[in-house]
Amino acid sequence: MSAVRAFSVIAVLVMVGIIAFGFISGDFTGEGSQIWGLAWGKVTLVDLYVGLAIFGIWLGVRERNVLNTAIWWIALVFLGNLAAAVYLARAAFTSDDVRELLLGSESKAATGPGGSR
Repeated sequence: MSAVRAFSVIAVLVMVGIIAFGFISGDFTGEGSQIWGLAWGKVTLVDLYVGLAIFGIWLGVRERNVLNTAIWWIALVFLGNLAAAVYLARAAFTSDDVRELLLGSESKAATGPGGSR
């Protein structure tokens, strides 16, 4: 779990840093419209949102709370993988093991103390 926690914190820091760099150094609206005009720009954006949808499905399985899931989905749409990295960090630091990280805290209740159904 410590490797997942370290990775998630590094991912958050990298995402914050690169987003700050982009806003400081670039023109969000002007460059964004240029990206959409390029074939690989379209591929990259579709890839991003398909990945975010996959992450969002895992998030929904893990959360089990419709309001929390909706809030995190909105964050994913607006913040992209920064939201995913923050969610992963939150999940990693509140989980005791990989099963709980992947399935949420209710997974322990479903499996019992022995770890099998």
